[in-house]
Amino acid sequence: MNRAQAYGDGLFETMRVSKGRLCFPEEHYFRLLAGMRILRMNIPNEWSPAGWLQALNLEQLDPTLDYRLRFQVWRNGELGYVPEPRAGVSWSIDAVMLEGQGFPNPVMRPELGLFQEHRKSEGLLGNVKSSNALLYILAAGFAQEQHLDEVLIMNPANMVLEASKSNVFIVRGTELITPPLSSGALRGVMREVVIGLAPELGLSVREELFSPFALQQADEVWLTNSIQGVAAVRQFRKTTYGAARAQDMQNLVRNRSEVAQFQ
Repeated sequence: MNRAQAYGDGLFETMRVSKGRLCFPEEHYFRLLAGMRILRMNIPNEWSPAGWLQALNLEQLDPTLDYRLRFQVWRNGELGYVPEPRAGVSWSIDAVMLEGQGFPNPVMRPELGLFQEHRKSEGLLGNVKSSNALLYILAAGFAQEQHLDEVLIMNPANMVLEASKSNVFIVRGTELITPPLSSGALRGVMREVVIGLAPELGLSVREELFSPFALQQADEVWLTNSIQGVAAVRQFRKTTYGAARAQDMQNLVRNRSEVAQFQ
């Protein structure tokens, strides 16, 4: 037993590998290090960008296939709540083959629901992709029970934060709206990529909380993560949506992923 198993004292990155290359390596690297600093974990000295990429062992993967790569990091030390100040970290890597190459094209069209059994609180820990994923497990289980593809997670004030495995955006006119990180929303890598690419589609980004009712006035609703890229919600309750702008964004994401590297 390690501290991740015992207490959730760890975090992880879920990444897509396509044609032997890690998609958006710089964004994943800096999110991982930011999360480790929030959790006050000691970062290995050899984890420069090049050293971290070497630790991933990508050369062991078939370059003709795509993979979902999970990079799990946990704090070393004896069991007990109090961590050892100078404890290092250990890590593991799991790779699962994915169908197709590159982010899905055309975009996925999930049906969306609402998870109301539990709420997510604001705070810096909400930005971290930590080993404690109980809220997301319960939300994903609820979605499966209701025969839905995804469900929205809310804060105690019933405002939307994210989905069980995605960040969420709504498109309204020329605005792209997503909950701010200060609200406790997960700091998603694809969220960051989409925000950076939005001006190329003539979309201005606004970070603010919105209620589930705001989805009824949206032109499109997007769900984003590092495996699917951009997905365009097909239906939320009785409201249906288009996917044209989501497809345009996915095309930008695919193009950007083919050239993304450490600067």
